[in-house]
Amino acid sequence: MTRLNVLIVDDDESIVKTLCMTVTSLGHRAAGASSAEQALHELARGEFDFLLTDLRMEGMSGVELVGEARHLRPSLVCVVMTAFAAFDNAVSAIRAGAWDYLPKPFDTEQLEHLLDKVSQIVGLRKENEELRAPSYFSGLSSPASLELRILVERLSPSEATVLLSGETGAGKTALARTIHNLSPRADGPFVEVICSSLADTLFESEVFGHVRGAFTGAVKDKPGKFELAEGGTLFLDEIGELSASSQARLLQFLENRTVERVGSNQAKRLDVRVIAATNKELAALVQQGNFREDLYYRLNVFECRVPPLRERREDIPFLARRFLQEAARRNALVEEPCLPGEILAKLCLYEWPGNMRELRNAMERAAVLAAGREVAVGDFPAGLAAALEPASGREGSGTPRFPTLRDVEEAHIRRVLGMGVSMERAAEMLGINSVTLWRKRKEMMGRENGGN
Repeated sequence: MTRLNVLIVDDDESIVKTLCMTVTSLGHRAAGASSAEQALHELARGEFDFLLTDLRMEGMSGVELVGEARHLRPSLVCVVMTAFAAFDNAVSAIRAGAWDYLPKPFDTEQLEHLLDKVSQIVGLRKENEELRAPSYFSGLSSPASLELRILVERLSPSEATVLLSGETGAGKTALARTIHNLSPRADGPFVEVICSSLADTLFESEVFGHVRGAFTGAVKDKPGKFELAEGGTLFLDEIGELSASSQARLLQFLENRTVERVGSNQAKRLDVRVIAATNKELAALVQQGNFREDLYYRLNVFECRVPPLRERREDIPFLARRFLQEAARRNALVEEPCLPGEILAKLCLYEWPGNMRELRNAMERAAVLAAGREVAVGDFPAGLAAALEPASGREGSGTPRFPTLRDVEEAHIRRVLGMGVSMERAAEMLGINSVTLWRKRKEMMGRENGGN
């Protein structure tokens, strides 16, 4: 059963409290709101799978809430509770985006049955998203990530050697696994070698293998990483750290697809695809004479530059929330911390020199220290916290303005529309329907012409 994050909305606070207790007792997480306006605030702050709302409330109705909530979170499953179980009410709710409606009064058994059905829907949806979207790209929607995804989806089915370049922590290892998983070799092994962690002689023994007696301590034959990757993919990380002799051995394999174990003169042909990665400029190393030019061109059949996080800031909100959720599960936290919108906006402005790795570690620390409450700036590592805090004693004109979530969203929409694609394609890239995109574009134009 998929554990749901449920938001319960009713203007009767005693009903909200009772339903929250019941939902929690059935193994799910629950939060409550006493108005539609408060519910929208909660939806903007936290991650929810299921919205259970009353139909008739003071102010915004349940039907109106469903419409707004679905615009805010298109994947949200919405069910309307009503003591007025008329056909017209049900139709209005479903037209607004509700999945179903629940007539009042209902008992715990009926609620449990509903939660089980929604749990199945959410679980299947998440499984389908994982199958449809490569793990590295799941949830990423920035133009830079979308361009990289298109290239990866084209090259993955081939047998071509791939060179991944990019800064430390940008996610090159995860991208290499994605390429492997999208290739015909997905059922074969994925073997990783960190070149900088092995001395020259040890590298050749580890990667190419050795025979008994090849050197002191070689008491038996040992297959190398190439042989272990037979039928699959060998990932050579930090390839720029290879010595001249190791570069020559690697070039030999790429040219004839054979390896010789250290101490042996017998060549063995292997079926292995090579993916290499580097955080250095290999072309510059070639010019300096520190990297073989012929090996560089052998590796650089397809070069994929993995953009740093500061070049795809639109991905930061999704990644921050995902890393926070993963940290909460990994550390067995009873309550998942909440990431406030104002903190998220500041995170989008930070330069992230450590890229995705730095963001993941920061969210891990924040999850543990917040432990179920709202994340504060002080929960982050000291260097990041100092960068997020405005300069002390300076307010007003001296305090930098952080963009709101609306600012970040509008900037992302403008970038996608600026790529020259159709409105339908832009909506698909943004993960929304075309009607929603038209509405958002109209609102943006209105604000540009003097509106708020």
